[in-house]
Amino acid sequence: MILKLIQGEILKLSPQKMAEAARCMTRNKFVALSTKRQHELLSALALDTLSGGGNYDHFQMRYHELQSFAALDGYEPPSWLSRKEALCEYIAFHNQFTPTPLAVEPFDEDTCSKALTWAFRFDVTVVLDQVTSPYNVGSILRTIDNFGFKGLVHSTKTLSLTHPQLKKSARGCEKWIPITYADNLVSFLKNVSGKVIGIETEERAVPVNLWEPPMSCMIVLGNETYGISQAVRACCHDMVRIPMHGFKKSMNVTHAFSVVAYKMTTAK
Repeated sequence: MILKLIQGEILKLSPQKMAEAARCMTRNKFVALSTKRQHELLSALALDTLSGGGNYDHFQMRYHELQSFAALDGYEPPSWLSRKEALCEYIAFHNQFTPTPLAVEPFDEDTCSKALTWAFRFDVTVVLDQVTSPYNVGSILRTIDNFGFKGLVHSTKTLSLTHPQLKKSARGCEKWIPITYADNLVSFLKNVSGKVIGIETEERAVPVNLWEPPMSCMIVLGNETYGISQAVRACCHDMVRIPMHGFKKSMNVTHAFSVVAYKMTTAK
């Protein structure tokens, strides 16, 4: 009953009142809200600060405090954005998860970008060679976000970023991870600078535990049925495999990518 009352009260508040509530809400009350309402309060807090209702440094302190209460997904703007641009990005991020996205039209033309700004941590681009499952592509996008990689390149004309399964597994990552379509993947890979690494179970492949990842590269993931095509394999400078000890000699593409990504981000 108390939880329903809190949810109902939040629904009736204006964005400014929601921001005021966010500034003084206790940990217990914030945790009691639904995830959607928590995101809505954070969005309102950013919007009110953008509108001149608060100090940016105070906003950041309170934002991170509230975000830590419920271990919510949180946005961290790149260092090169102005404070107004950063606040717009905060709003855009949390609006994706709210039932009633807050409007920022007055700021769109001057300060607000249309898409979230992605600041990668590792110069690693993931290349998909006919990975056709929307669920797998969405999971890969989420993993790219998890490990802070640069972006995604694919050559599947039928890939839809609005497919329900992709959106479900990506959890919003399709809206900020840079995604590039390459009509001819072989031509694309032949013209890139840096190493191209294929993840495949073949004889020349180096076991992932013995592999020394380069600082900058492209990681190629292959089709769910036949793996990386022969023409694309020929473009790979190195191949990496994951040792397997059971009956099965193959692994789900998203799981394989996670193993390799962990190796790349923890290698010394």
